[in-house]
Amino acid sequence: MFPIKLIASKKTKSYFLGKNQNKFAYTLLAPTLIFLALLMIYPLCWTVGMSFTDKRVGLDATFNGLANYITLLKDPIFLKTIVNTLIYTACAVVLKIVLGMVMALVLNSKRLRARSLMRSLLYLPWALPTLVSIYAWKWMFSDVGGAINFILQKLGFINQQIGWFSTVTLAMISVVIVNVWRGTPFLGISILSGLQTVNQDMYEAASIDGANAWRQFWSITLPQVKNVVLLASIITTIWTLNDFEIIWLLTRGGPDNGTQVFSTLSYTYGFLNRDLGLSVAISVFTLPVLIFLVGIAAKKSMSDSAE
Repeated sequence: MFPIKLIASKKTKSYFLGKNQNKFAYTLLAPTLIFLALLMIYPLCWTVGMSFTDKRVGLDATFNGLANYITLLKDPIFLKTIVNTLIYTACAVVLKIVLGMVMALVLNSKRLRARSLMRSLLYLPWALPTLVSIYAWKWMFSDVGGAINFILQKLGFINQQIGWFSTVTLAMISVVIVNVWRGTPFLGISILSGLQTVNQDMYEAASIDGANAWRQFWSITLPQVKNVVLLASIITTIWTLNDFEIIWLLTRGGPDNGTQVFSTLSYTYGFLNRDLGLSVAISVFTLPVLIFLVGIAAKKSMSDSAE
């Protein structure tokens, strides 16, 4: 009977030890959970509740049900904003992924001279303050003394000044270019960190087997960094969907609402038109997509750390 009692006492001790460890873990997490509840969960609930009211600046809020959402779905500007947001996000994210991959491959090359200096320079767009960089781009896009028009004229590509913000197409191209310029370093940094973990012996074996650089990229490089690329792409998609500064400082959603996205339209209705209920309803429209993307990113991050 003695061994049985010994085993039972060990199980009891292990149970209470695990229970105490859980309590200690929850105690350490409590400040973080309280912080998240106060600064994230409460504002989120307040936002959703506000979207069901006719709240305006300086006036009391009155519950109006789904009136704000019905108004938005009938608003041609809002419907145009949905299309603009999809185009802006899709174009910017795809270009950032492609250029970020190229950037990472170049920086990972052992033949590149002054790699540390090149990395510092290429990371600069991501490190610069947004306000400074956007106003610099606004000057470069200017049709009066702008650097881009000057360079294109000197190279013989154009004969007259181009108004980059004068048409819907050119304005959208301009804001996408700036977003890509600013966001590519993040993709480059992320992919480069994945490339540096790839076993170089795999490339040597592939070279011996006669595989060229393109074949090595598709068979070795891409499979090894696909998880990093996916996670970084989800994160940059979330950032691009919420982008405000670039578009507002460059075009303010114009011309003719051609570059209007959810964030700028919400700002326009809320702070310029003073219709907070309608403004908040626009933000709530993006919540399901953002929650879905955040969930995928969190799940992918946890699965990668578990591996």
